[in-house]
Amino acid sequence: MFILQDLLLSHTRNSLSDDSLTLLCKVSIVQDYLNISDQNRKPSIQVPRCTLADDFGELWENSSFTDCCLVVAGQEFQAHKVILAARSPVFKAMFEHDMEESRKNRVVIYDLEPQVFRAMMNFIYPGKVPNLHSMTDAVLYAADKYCLEVLKVMCEDALCRDLSVEKVAHTLFLADLHSAGHLKTKTLDFIAAHASEVFETSSWKTMMDSFPYLVAETNNSMASAPCPF
Repeated sequence: MFILQDLLLSHTRNSLSDDSLTLLCKVSIVQDYLNISDQNRKPSIQVPRCTLADDFGELWENSSFTDCCLVVAGQEFQAHKVILAARSPVFKAMFEHDMEESRKNRVVIYDLEPQVFRAMMNFIYPGKVPNLHSMTDAVLYAADKYCLEVLKVMCEDALCRDLSVEKVAHTLFLADLHSAGHLKTKTLDFIAAHASEVFETSSWKTMMDSFPYLVAETNNSMASAPCPF
């Protein structure tokens, strides 16, 4: 596998002809199949990227071939039952069973604001990450209500990145309310790491009065932590 420099130089007549060193290398390629001659001989075609998400997005933006209406705060949005049902188990149940929404092809949504609804629909159709900004709480509610698990995790991640001493009590409440397990774990870890500061905030004192079971859960989490914070 190796040769010492001294040994190489001691056989210059055999190894270094005209001060040139020729190396014979054996290369092993580890993969299923490779035919270099075929690759060089056959032309390749650049396969375009899949535009499925963009195509679905155009269906939503242009209201093409719609078959149901969603009413949010008095505004009507045309949509497609098959896409809603494929993406959300809640919408699927509405349209599968003999419910008013299925018979009239009309769904009235009372508890979402239009901008939150649009963010949810931009996820349902083209699968885009919504621009959450200040409405992460509301989008998390919508994702939980309509069982949009990936969107829910996106909201959890956004809230986790925005954790602070002042906000952490409210975030813990949201995580518990919407059964957001990932967010709840991260929130409890944050509280444990900043306990002395968090426990002095007004939001935590409100938590103690209104949701004592969450305070007890926090204490249990800190007590069972493998390392003291």
